[in-house]
Amino acid sequence: MSVTPRRGSPVRLGPPGSYVMFMLIAGLCWLPLRLWDERDGSALVAVVRAGLGGVIWGFLFLFILGRWGEPRTPAEAERNAGWRLTMAALRRGEPPTDEADLAAVTDNLPAVRRGALLGAVGGTVLLGVLIVIALHVGWTGSAIGFGVVLVAVLAQAARTRHRERRLRARLASVQGG
Repeated sequence: MSVTPRRGSPVRLGPPGSYVMFMLIAGLCWLPLRLWDERDGSALVAVVRAGLGGVIWGFLFLFILGRWGEPRTPAEAERNAGWRLTMAALRRGEPPTDEADLAAVTDNLPAVRRGALLGAVGGTVLLGVLIVIALHVGWTGSAIGFGVVLVAVLAQAARTRHRERRLRARLASVQGG
């Protein structure tokens, strides 16, 4: 019985960049509905409610898009395999020994770095604004929740960046550069 390869996320960013991007998209999708719900109330409350939806649905988007369907083309299957190799090499901290796998990991490291940077900067801006707005409208519990998510995003970004630097240094020693 053959194993069908997973489709993988269409977004190639290291953690937590893809989550922050999906969180923003989900929050923007929720915003019109929340503005409609709060048409007689405060627009700031609608923004906080949309942000809560974005934080929750961002996880679901990330999970669903990463596991739904099959690769459409052999090239997509190859890119997904290369991305999985890169993530495994990041976790292990060791570059692969095979030359083709080494090339795939080297090609994907800039995307890992961009994901860590996008996650840190984008998460700080987005969640920082949501924290301020939630405190302004008196939703202290939501502000605390946004703060917890922000700390988790920043910790994951720092961890990814550290692992990326460590892997890049090991790649340089393997490649003799």
